Amino acid sequence: MNAYLKALYQSIEHHAKNMADNYTVRTLYLGGGTPNLLTAAQLEGVLNIVSRHYTFTEHPEITIEINPEFSSDRKSLKILSEIGFTRLSIGIQSLNDAELAVLGRIHSRKTALRCLEYAREIFSNLSADVIYSIPGQTPASLCATLDMLMRFVPEHISAYNLTCEAGTPFAAMVQEGKLQLTDDETERNFFLFVHHYLLTHGYKHYEISNYAKPEYASRHNSVYWSGQDYLGLGPSAHSKLDNTRYAYQADIQTFISEPCHFHEQEEVTDTDTLITRLRTDTGLQKNSVAPDVWQRVLNYAKTNPEWFKLDGDRIICTLEGWLFLDSILVDLI
Repeated sequence: MNAYLKALYQSIEHHAKNMADNYTVRTLYLGGGTPNLLTAAQLEGVLNIVSRHYTFTEHPEITIEINPEFSSDRKSLKILSEIGFTRLSIGIQSLNDAELAVLGRIHSRKTALRCLEYAREIFSNLSADVIYSIPGQTPASLCATLDMLMRFVPEHISAYNLTCEAGTPFAAMVQEGKLQLTDDETERNFFLFVHHYLLTHGYKHYEISNYAKPEYASRHNSVYWSGQDYLGLGPSAHSKLDNTRYAYQADIQTFISEPCHFHEQEEVTDTDTLITRLRTDTGLQKNSVAPDVWQRVLNYAKTNPEWFKLDGDRIICTLEGWLFLDSILVDLI
């Protein structure tokens, strides 16, 4: 851990020297794993070194991802607030113990509810992750999870369809026949259920997997989807600066030995723009891609009105379009 933090500090300092004079930080996000494995002092050290080398705008959004099993006491959550975090993203996933067991999560419903209770007392900006299409999940159990979440009125909810990633224990269980994935129609019904449930509870469905109360869309993630610049540091971290994407390799030892230099880079393309913009409720704007690409998407949209709606110089996916977006992108790209 100390070697990783040393490398991270070096990376933060190095890239600060290469930033333009007018570069200011509007959001900071510690995630991509379990950052609250770090001690409070270590987390504070990360925030301090970023503050030392970068200029922040007034009232920045500073998020940390946490897992309930490591943050289910009032004191640890209070410390996160005191050292500078303004937003929590909590990996709830489910509030059903059987479903959590299928996912291989080590927290329980009780632990998650306690974490939510304390977090709600301390933070005014909470996000909770929920997973649907879990083997064995029913509309009733998903509804129960959402009902319990609503007791805490999180400002933001990310709802993800369960995917089977190769090389994971979950994938091995599916391959061995110990678990059966839900079929496409069931996944569709879960997606639509979550959509309508959260809309009736005052949330806006602003991106395929994300819902927010008014003014509480994730400012950080919205940068990715709208094509703005961002700087990502650490193993697997990606950046977009001007018209180029950069990335670090996933291997932690490689990052520790080479923390100051990106390992990969490529130019941003219209394909990147299609993939990100069509995920959002603001859609694809005409001047964001080349004229021939716009015309191709426009023609496709006009012949598939069930998947797209036209709004002036924008092409926006319908709810059905979001359901089929991966397949749609294959056709467009």
